[in-house]
Amino acid sequence: MARYRWTATALCLVAVVAAQTHWLAPPVPSTIGFRNIPDDRFQQLRRQAMQFVEARPRRGFQLVERHQNAGFQIHCRGVPVLWLERRAQFLLLQATLDAEERARDVLQLRAIFQWQLQPLGHLEQVLAGVPEPVLKDRVLRVLAGEVPDGVRCGT
Repeated sequence: MARYRWTATALCLVAVVAAQTHWLAPPVPSTIGFRNIPDDRFQQLRRQAMQFVEARPRRGFQLVERHQNAGFQIHCRGVPVLWLERRAQFLLLQATLDAEERARDVLQLRAIFQWQLQPLGHLEQVLAGVPEPVLKDRVLRVLAGEVPDGVRCGT
């Protein structure tokens, strides 16, 4: 009986440590692939992201440019939570799995982007190599619990 208690206690400790180290690591993205768009259209999306950040000056959001016309990221207190990346044949729109808790406002911007873009079909996404979060990432996300208040952005 005592052996089972020690085993259960050890498993709980492992889960707690895994959850705490999970928040220290950058969150795993949830990715969607879209058909490529012309430069002027991409710049319009970039301007929308800039307006999103500028409209929330004290909420911890920051726009981080990647290479010219290659993409941009929205950070929440230094942690990327949403990014749009331009690849040769398609666009990747990525949001972290914890975006709903860490930076809920960014989900509205993601929805606006999705509404304006044409998604790749499932087979096209697989052939393009669009990564999907694996079960382990989702389990770690559940074990980690809530995002601490000090690392949240927005309301």
